[in-house]
Order: sequence, then structure tokens, then C-alpha cells
Amino acid sequence: RSLLFQVEYPEIEEGLQPRHRFMSAYEQKVDAPDKDFQYVLFAAEPYETIAFKVPNVEVDKSEGKFQTSWDADSKTFSVQMFFKR
Repeated sequence: RSLLFQVEYPEIEEGLQPRHRFMSAYEQKVDAPDKDFQYVLFAAEPYETIAFKVPNVEVDKSEGKFQTSWDADSKTFSVQMFFKR
């Protein structure tokens, strides 16, 4: 299983690149904690941070299984992740 996120940041501040991070369901304060899920967050100024709820399965970070890309021309941030089985 894998997920591909493509987030457009047309008004990102010049010279900046978006960031991402994973957050446990127990760190967030919006939903009741659920051990079956985690969150992936994306942040870039001047935008508010956005989060997506994803399965709480280990992400495979071996070569070719976890990729990030920032296209400064189209101002699109892409993250592709594969989950370990």
C-alpha cells in the first residue's frame, strides 16, 4: 500500500520549501486518540498547517519507498510513501 500527496502552495514565501512530519494520534487534540491512525502534517508559510489521517502502519523509508519533491516552478510539494506489510 502507498499514498501520494501533492499539495499546491501558490503563495509560498520566496525561497521557502514546505515541510512535513508525522504525528501520533495521541499528540493531536482534534479527534479522540485512535491507535489505528497517525497523521502526516504539511506546513509552509504563509499557509496554515494541514494534516491527513493515515493508517498507523510503519512507513517504509528504504530507498525508493519514501520520496519528497518540491517543484518551485509549479509550487507543488509531493510526498509518496509506502507502508511496510
